[in-house]
Amino acid sequence: MELTGDATGIAALKALHAQDKSYLKFLIGEARSNTDSLAFFTGTDGKKWQLFFDPRTGNIDVKPRG
Repeated sequence: MELTGDATGIAALKALHAQDKSYLKFLIGEARSNTDSLAFFTGTDGKKWQLFFDPRTGNIDVKPRG
């Protein structure tokens, strides 16, 4: 599994993972179960992000939501 996309979004995701180890696992599970392979999260700074799980490669792409 590889994290790709916006560097600020990846940093926000890693910060949330540092606070709660199970949160990243939850987000990946959400993206896997959704038909569009997306999950949304808000960083500690209040910015909104989207996480895309690519089922073919297993990679995760993080982009600003909007």
